[in-house]
Amino acid sequence: MWSLFLFNEVTAQYDQSSYSIFGIGNPNWNGYSHNASMGGLGVSYGSRFFLNNLNPALGASNLEAVFQTGASMDLRQFSQNQNSYTSVAGGIKDFGLNMPIVYGKWNLGVSLNPYTSVNYGFTTRNEGAGPDGSTTVVEVEGRGGTDELAITNAFRLKNFQFGVKAAFIFGSIQKEDLFSLEGVGQGGFGSSIVNDRRSFHRLSFGLGALYKLPLSEQSRLNIGAFYNPEISLRQNRLVTFENQVTTRSDTLVFDKSAKKTITIPQKMGFGLSYEKFQKVTIGADFLMQDWADYRDEDGQVETAYGKSYRFAVGGSFIPNYSSKKLIGASTYRFGVHYEQTPYLVNNETVNDIGISLGASLPFNAFWGQGHMNIGTTFGQRGKASNGMVRETYFKIHVGFSIQDLTWFTKQRFN
Repeated sequence: MWSLFLFNEVTAQYDQSSYSIFGIGNPNWNGYSHNASMGGLGVSYGSRFFLNNLNPALGASNLEAVFQTGASMDLRQFSQNQNSYTSVAGGIKDFGLNMPIVYGKWNLGVSLNPYTSVNYGFTTRNEGAGPDGSTTVVEVEGRGGTDELAITNAFRLKNFQFGVKAAFIFGSIQKEDLFSLEGVGQGGFGSSIVNDRRSFHRLSFGLGALYKLPLSEQSRLNIGAFYNPEISLRQNRLVTFENQVTTRSDTLVFDKSAKKTITIPQKMGFGLSYEKFQKVTIGADFLMQDWADYRDEDGQVETAYGKSYRFAVGGSFIPNYSSKKLIGASTYRFGVHYEQTPYLVNNETVNDIGISLGASLPFNAFWGQGHMNIGTTFGQRGKASNGMVRETYFKIHVGFSIQDLTWFTKQRFN
């Protein structure tokens, strides 16, 4: 018996992982393209030119209206035992808009970001397990995920900022199992497909805070934190069975009961960063979420889930902010991350480590200041032993952020 992981050559998913077969998929720690270039740093790091979806309090750092969007491409090699496979996934990842309601005191933001992602596929072959010594083949694919549509209100009081986030989490996950036989006359042994579609929806809330401690006229220390409470995510489920010989389809499960929920554990994060204005930023984040508290629709524990945390260190550097040359005025970013993912394989944790590099290239337009954000992350998740799959990945992050100075800024004339 052996398995080979198979992924579509190009999918509409921004992410992919063989471990997204568990629960509701691969959790997203959030962060836009410029955050990704710093290892995911962003709980205490913010700029008036960029958005922040890690800590809702950072919305008050945008003095003018800012629109930002981003996409990601993921090139990944999967290895298990002697088998390996390479796959590419990519697509639009996120977008957001933040605008001042009371200049310098109150900002309102809207964003759409991935919450979890599912993108996997594998084939299992069992020699001699079928009738007359035939081979049973099971092809499994999973696609989909959940998204978070959020509205944030961020407030500033001197050096203190706090934010409140109200979000609607929604989405669907579809799993398809194709059963077939090899080495036997077809007859009544046709391929069969079981489709399992689960859809989710629920409102959620989150809080964030940030304190900016001045160290000098040109530097400060930022201290940030956020907290997202536990969520009871409502689930509807439809399971169908189809025999490809008889073309007969049956509904095995159709459950629209509003009482069916899954429990998503609370998540929190802390961050510390140092800024020398328009020159250097360096910081560290620690995020945690105990997926051992996850419960499925029957209230059962997911044995493949455990405690999860992420540690990121990163920063940025601007050679000459006032330079008229692109090389000098650009922001260069770097970072590393270490993550203990929520997954347990044979009671062993699956770890993820990576290094990131990137840059934000400024450009001017009649509406204000814009940036093109580009970056890469190279890393590895898991290992090719003890039943795990080793995933070696190379990600490309691309995004645009536009600071508007025309629509949402009050004009003054002397």
